[in-house]
Amino acid sequence: MLAHGFARFRCGACGTDRLVAFSCKGRGFCPSCGGRRMTERAAHLIDHVLPRTPVRQWVLSLPFELRYRLAWDHKLCRAVLAVYTRALLGFYRKRAKASGHRDGRTGTVTVIQRFGGALNLNVHFHTLAVDGVFVREPDGSLSFAAAKAPTDDEVEALLGVIRKRVLRLLVRRDTR
Repeated sequence: MLAHGFARFRCGACGTDRLVAFSCKGRGFCPSCGGRRMTERAAHLIDHVLPRTPVRQWVLSLPFELRYRLAWDHKLCRAVLAVYTRALLGFYRKRAKASGHRDGRTGTVTVIQRFGGALNLNVHFHTLAVDGVFVREPDGSLSFAAAKAPTDDEVEALLGVIRKRVLRLLVRRDTR
């Protein structure tokens, strides 16, 4: 809605004008409002949620048939997200244990994205994971043990675990 402010862009070559609203003040899809919310959420995560440690982004894309189901079945979407998150947290714990860090704990933040680049229906998960584990020291303090970058084989194995567990979930729910 232009009544709430706008910017005018003009092509220097052809002179074509375009008006872009600063805010729509509505409930529909607005690039200005969406961009502002994305920036605010990122700042909140950096300033108040994520610890000052390395963070790795993980993205789980799903088969086409499952994307549609997750878009309409929110309980199933949450269940698939829980399977994925447990597998990812277990991946970090297992790697930490192999490096001599017992009882390590890590954390994640996930955003469920419902569309692709062409605004097509494409449910997938964007996850920020603390890239390592926190370990309790004998004096009670916490120390952070950073993880090394995962190998292609480790990522493939993690994906295999997620796939197996999601298929098991679907069979249990009889939605295959």
